[in-house]
Amino acid sequence: MSRVRPAPVWPWAGRLAGLLLFSSLPACGQSVRPNVLLVVIDTARADRFSFDGYARQTTPEIAKLAREGVVYEQAYTPAPWTLPAHASLFTGLYPSSHGADSGHLILEDRLYTLAEAFHDGGYRTVAYAANPWVGRQYGFGQGFDSYEEAWKAGSGVEGGGENADAGASWLNSKVERWLEWRESKLARDQPFFMFINYLEPHIPYNPPEPERSRFLAAGTEPAAVERLRHFGHPQELRYVLGLGGLRPGDLGILSDLYDGEIAYVDRRVGELARFLRDRRLLDETVVVITSDHGEAIGQHGFLDHKLNVFDELLRIPLIVRYPRAISGGQRLAGPVMLQDLYPTLLGLAGIRPRGVQDDDPAAPEALPLPGVTGLTRPGPRAAPAIISEFARPIQFLEIIHQYFPETRIDPWDRALVAYRVGGEKLHWASNGRHRLYDLARDPNEENDLAGARPERVATLAAQVEAWLRRPAARPPLALPPAH
Repeated sequence: MSRVRPAPVWPWAGRLAGLLLFSSLPACGQSVRPNVLLVVIDTARADRFSFDGYARQTTPEIAKLAREGVVYEQAYTPAPWTLPAHASLFTGLYPSSHGADSGHLILEDRLYTLAEAFHDGGYRTVAYAANPWVGRQYGFGQGFDSYEEAWKAGSGVEGGGENADAGASWLNSKVERWLEWRESKLARDQPFFMFINYLEPHIPYNPPEPERSRFLAAGTEPAAVERLRHFGHPQELRYVLGLGGLRPGDLGILSDLYDGEIAYVDRRVGELARFLRDRRLLDETVVVITSDHGEAIGQHGFLDHKLNVFDELLRIPLIVRYPRAISGGQRLAGPVMLQDLYPTLLGLAGIRPRGVQDDDPAAPEALPLPGVTGLTRPGPRAAPAIISEFARPIQFLEIIHQYFPETRIDPWDRALVAYRVGGEKLHWASNGRHRLYDLARDPNEENDLAGARPERVATLAAQVEAWLRRPAARPPLALPPAH
């Protein structure tokens, strides 16, 4: 929970104080502050959700919630893996500002987290996490009254045995018990901020039945399914390094199993909604469903979510539902970032920032919310582009050396920045091997234009390097000398 400390580091709070009209919130005349439920479906790429236009009905339960809220069609993560992405979600900062990333695996105590802000604002703060990368040992328990970790509890049983899950059933049982406790105590009069992290879509893709079989192609060999539902680390690295490890048709089966994982979590999210609805809490709660990053399933020669910044890793689902203030049935096409949830949720709760310090050009923007006034300011985003960062992958390089010592690691020994301006996207690399894509004509990033447009690459690369040298940044990156 919150601690006595010096003024917290919240470098963009000065602008946020002017951005949020706290006297008018909660919106629509509500005098009672809303509860907040923040659900992160770990490793969930946006294009596998039904409400994102996916042909398969993977997420009917989340789609119902989406129809009652707002869908952000172009939501992006600032980092393609769990620890830095969650650190950005919890602080409102880019990885190059908060520093929690490869080489520095800790969310520092000096940073003022979302949970601390809610706690200090009078909320009861609770969390249930299934991914060890967001565990207490990495600093993510800051500000929570209770922070329960599925892997420490011996969880992961959905019917047990062959029908085990990755912790979702345990998480939901804990949430239901906590809501029952709250209902029986005076604490029911205190609003809550609840964070939930589901791990299921993370490799290995091994959903329980019936979701395991739901999307498999007709005629799929049971032996192949049995083999691939246990396909995981470090086997995925063997494939990425070009050392084989998969048979013809395996990528299709892995993709089908991944869809099963998304569908299974959808079932569990539907349960969460029922828990709240049965207690008449659903419409009193801001419900956010998102992800920390996406996943590659063979695209661009990758599996998992390591060592690249293609959009299958960066574009994430994002919906916000709160019918007492937010007009439902809306779809917004403008780009937003995961860390933009920080000022948005605090604004909806009427919590004013404290510890105002220096201004930061990388300040998050509150999300545009149809029907809610006073949360957004007109004009372009504060940051010069849509930016995602992948620090020099020290831990991943060590894993490659451990399991595949014969493999050259220097091609992978670089930091990356995805830098999107309009329809262009630069994959900046600290070793100078940049890539350039025209997303308007090439949305799948298949045609690298860096060789054909060297001047444009140089211009965008200079902008990236200026961004990484901004005063608030402390990136663990290998930057070339400043000119």
